[in-house]
Parts: sequence; structure tokens; C-alpha cells
Amino acid sequence: MSLPRTGAVSAFADWLGIAASTACGVHCILLPTLLVTGTVLPASVFADESFHQAMLWMVLPAAIVAFGIGCWRHKDRWVLALGMVGLTGMVLSAAILHDLVGEVGERMATVLSAAILVAAHYRNYRLCRSSGCDHESG
Repeated sequence: MSLPRTGAVSAFADWLGIAASTACGVHCILLPTLLVTGTVLPASVFADESFHQAMLWMVLPAAIVAFGIGCWRHKDRWVLALGMVGLTGMVLSAAILHDLVGEVGERMATVLSAAILVAAHYRNYRLCRSSGCDHESG
């Protein structure tokens, strides 16, 4: 695989990770509001556990691809550290935090983890662009 091709894959994975992580954070913030205001039918679809799992299955591969390619190229430990913290937080939120810290704690951990992942993806994208990766071709 040529360098411009992996650059395009990494850029796409970073932007997919940013979008999915942001969607997770917005979902966790808006869902309780929608339920309280009476918009129950559309909100209940997004409250289903399968929605949470689908979002996680979108976030995980995007992060692994983006951080793997990016860190291999620019060797930035902050991207790797932020990515690992964010991914760990997302997985823990989905798997066990609800039982340990309740729904509010789980939501807070998910929003914080999503913000950390967005920061990691953004830093990764900027570092790749500044180090000469060709994200526009593919």
C-alpha cells in the first residue's frame, strides 16, 4: 500500500472517529432531554443497547486504524495515550460503568471519553498533515 493511500485511509478514519465520538457525546447529552420533553418514540430507539454497541463498533475500528497508521508515521505518544484513554473509557462505559456508577456516571464517563477521543483524532489528523502525509489524494 502506498503512502498517499494510507494517508487517505488514516484521514478518513480520523474524521470517522471524530464524527462517531461526537455523536456518542451528543447522544448522551440529548437523550435524557428528549425523554423528559416527551419525544419518547425517536429517543427510545437511541436508548436501546444495540445502538450503543453499534456506535462502539464504529468508534473502535476507526480509532485503531487512524491511530495505528498515524502513530506509525509521526510517533506521537500523546495521540497514542489519549486514544488509549478514550477507547478504554468508551469500552468501560459500555460494559460495566452503568452498574458501578449509575446512569449519570456512565453518561459523564462516555462524554468525557468521547471528548478525549475527538482530541486524539484531531491531533493525529493535524500531525499527519504537518508531517507530509497526503490526505487529499487517494
